[in-house]
Amino acid sequence: MSLVTVGVFFVASALRVIFGGIYEDAAAREEYAMLREEFPILSSQSNVEDEVLDVEEESTVTPEEPSEDDEFDLKNLSLDELARINNDFIGWINIGNVIDYPVVRGRDNEKYINTTFTGNHNSAGAIFMDYRQSKGFDERVSIIYGHYTRDGSMFSPLGSYLNPSYLRQNPIISITTRDGRMLTYRIFAAKLTDAWDPAYTISLSDGERAVEEFPDVPNNARNFMLLSTCTRSNNQDERILVFAATTN
Repeated sequence: MSLVTVGVFFVASALRVIFGGIYEDAAAREEYAMLREEFPILSSQSNVEDEVLDVEEESTVTPEEPSEDDEFDLKNLSLDELARINNDFIGWINIGNVIDYPVVRGRDNEKYINTTFTGNHNSAGAIFMDYRQSKGFDERVSIIYGHYTRDGSMFSPLGSYLNPSYLRQNPIISITTRDGRMLTYRIFAAKLTDAWDPAYTISLSDGERAVEEFPDVPNNARNFMLLSTCTRSNNQDERILVFAATTN
């Protein structure tokens, strides 16, 4: 990550501490909850069971289970619709059913610090990929940013990965890419660090340097993912980094 991006995150984090309000967090939380309801096939928090119960109360006819082809078509329709809502949409991320968001990539690393997926100005921002990733999730190293919010949404749950026991029990990151592929990353390490950590300086195509700089890298690691968030500490440089990799 460039020094400019680090500086922007420093300022944004400070502004959240000073001006960030419960109202903005609640507004962002509602927006993303509505997106999950509108696109349940991509979200882990689907309301399918509730919908089936409603149907059963109104009718004795048992609804047909969707086929795999139907589900694939629905997924593609959802991906296309999300891209129409925001052309910067590049995928959907799910981690342990607590991080469940669309992912965007802008022209820089500034826009989505204070802009939600649907374009609202909000200090909760969006989950976004480093703008330098022209190949998207096909880069050897992917970097994804998100805020640590006061209400526990966005990337706040990443703090739990500093607990080794939690990491062992919740290691999977699931990605649905814009073109419909399903990718699985396994989290292998997390650390509390600062905005100047060498991990940020790794080239997105340099998997070999990632092996050298990232902690506890598995022997069969292939492509890497770095998740980055701030903390609620008074130290505005403090960061939580979570490291993951594909292994097949």
